[in-house]
Amino acid sequence: MFKFLRITILLTVLLVVAGSQWLTTKRMANWDKPLWVTIYPVLTNADAGVRRYVHGLKPESFRNVGLFIGQQAARYGYQLDTPVVFQVAKPLTKSPPELPVENSGFKVVLWSLKMRWWAWKNAREKGLAPSDVRMFVIYNKVDPDKLLERSVGIKNASYGVVNAVGSPHMAARDRIVISHELLHILGATDKYDLRTGQPFAPAGLANPEKQPLYPQHRAEIMGGRIATSPQRWRRPPTLKSCVIGTRTATEIGWL
Repeated sequence: MFKFLRITILLTVLLVVAGSQWLTTKRMANWDKPLWVTIYPVLTNADAGVRRYVHGLKPESFRNVGLFIGQQAARYGYQLDTPVVFQVAKPLTKSPPELPVENSGFKVVLWSLKMRWWAWKNAREKGLAPSDVRMFVIYNKVDPDKLLERSVGIKNASYGVVNAVGSPHMAARDRIVISHELLHILGATDKYDLRTGQPFAPAGLANPEKQPLYPQHRAEIMGGRIATSPQRWRRPPTLKSCVIGTRTATEIGWL
């Protein structure tokens, strides 16, 4: 009897969460109201420079993400004065669950459940407005010899995990990653080879009608890189070097 009751309660909670998430996703897809995004900085590094940088973050630190989305939306006939509103929470000191190494469905679902539980326990700061998306940004110190862990935005969910560098010199790069993962949450898919990083043609190219096709001069945001040839690419320096292509625009409801 107790086991049956426990399962019933769990299923009820999951249905409520799923229903709430469906309504939130439907509202976000309409683009008729600003999208509220809460940045939760995650500080697990004792580096003093990283801590100073993180404690200095403000909503204005992420303003360019909203400007980018607004400018790109205008290309598709959407006049969004304030597409995204950011707020910054106090830094967290506990790391979110580690991402699975393999992208198997079961492991991703299991990680997602762990992530929801972790977020419920750790991301409940008073005084913040209710948010549509919670972005957990793990700030690392600058280390040219170490690759950052991958970032993730869960499609049709309400959160993402971004691995970033806690330095003003890397802020522009971090904003590109945050924009990329935010669009994942809104339904956009990756448009690059996960093994090589090479953007797919044509969907992963900023200007797929350019003749000759290469070199490209900007990056499609979900392609993530500027393709200089069919086998080579370079990273965009800022969001000004990025665009939202037609395939991505379709996926997020602009076309």
